[in-house]
Amino acid sequence: MEGLAAFGAAFALVALLELGDKTQLLVISLAAKHPPLPVAMGAFLGEASVTAIAVTIGIAIASVVDVFLLQLASGAIFIVLGVWNLRPREAEETEGAEIARPFVNAAGLAFLAELGDKTMLAVIALSGALQAPASVFLGASIALLGMILVAIAVGRVLRRFLTARWLQLVSAATFIVAGVLVIAEALLSG
Repeated sequence: MEGLAAFGAAFALVALLELGDKTQLLVISLAAKHPPLPVAMGAFLGEASVTAIAVTIGIAIASVVDVFLLQLASGAIFIVLGVWNLRPREAEETEGAEIARPFVNAAGLAFLAELGDKTMLAVIALSGALQAPASVFLGASIALLGMILVAIAVGRVLRRFLTARWLQLVSAATFIVAGVLVIAEALLSG
């Protein structure tokens, strides 16, 4: 049943699950390198999209999609992105790319990070158990937005203290570690 209890349960559970999660680490990494608004908007779009999928499909997704394979694929993609991040960069970018790339990167990476993640599984379980899709979606989405804003603040602080080369290395390491964590989580739970 829709209501404040379902909203609160989703908010509290998702906030706890996301604290220090790989998605938060990815957003920190992106925020350290790019303007905060496109990163925030992209990350929220990616995470809210996965939350909508989880709420809409509910418990049925577990019987249709093998979460283990989703996690392995997501982990491998993160590792590839981390290695890709180590490549030499061109010095100048166009202004449009400066805004579009962080938005698209944040949206895609947040979507991949949350796909098959424990947060997605929690939202599936909550929406099925509570039969309150709107309340669960709103509670989970607001919790995710809060975690994104915290991650961006941390990323902006790091930007002040790290050189461009260190940011590149930290970003690459973050993606590689996130990929390894996703694969490890899949192997341990599968």
